[in-house]
Amino acid sequence: MSVWPEEASQSMVDVVFELDAGTLADDHAEALADALRRALPWLADEPRAGILPLSGLGRGDGRHFVGRRSRLAIRLPHGRRASADLLCGTTLDLDGVPLGIGRCSLRPLLPITEVVYSHFVSFGTADEIEFLAACRAALAEQGIGGTPVTGRARHLNTGAGPVHGFTLMLHSLKRAESVAIQESGLGLHRLLGCGIFIPHKSIAAVGE
Repeated sequence: MSVWPEEASQSMVDVVFELDAGTLADDHAEALADALRRALPWLADEPRAGILPLSGLGRGDGRHFVGRRSRLAIRLPHGRRASADLLCGTTLDLDGVPLGIGRCSLRPLLPITEVVYSHFVSFGTADEIEFLAACRAALAEQGIGGTPVTGRARHLNTGAGPVHGFTLMLHSLKRAESVAIQESGLGLHRLLGCGIFIPHKSIAAVGE
């Protein structure tokens, strides 16, 4: 991007990679995180870094299909974006399954709407009341307002056991708060794709 938007985050950015066609297991988040930590050893030491769920995947028979519109996005501090470029042209090993990484581009974090959405936020509990209490406490600690609305329960299988959480919408945010929550995220397991927010046009997606 030749001109960085003035209202965009000045500290964090999404580095978005094209992907080679292939097939992945249904539960591939942990294998992807492990592969990226091997390729980018500093990734585990960046507390605000996150790996967004792969986008543009097809699905069937317990597998995910990677096509020409599929993308890998990693949310990183601006200072790490050049290091992430080293992934271009490499092949990741996801527990024996190859995932080819193509060209990359930068995507700014913008206050497009007063609503942000995360497909999976985890605070280590499957109880919705406990989850919401932890969510509100974490938002208050960060000085972020808005109203949290939970959606469907989520779980993710990992080698250390299942991760539990919920889809989450935050609405009625100020523009600065919209950028701030995209920068910081919420809850646990950022490298597994949890707690990462993207702008959304309405609160309707909370149950998706």
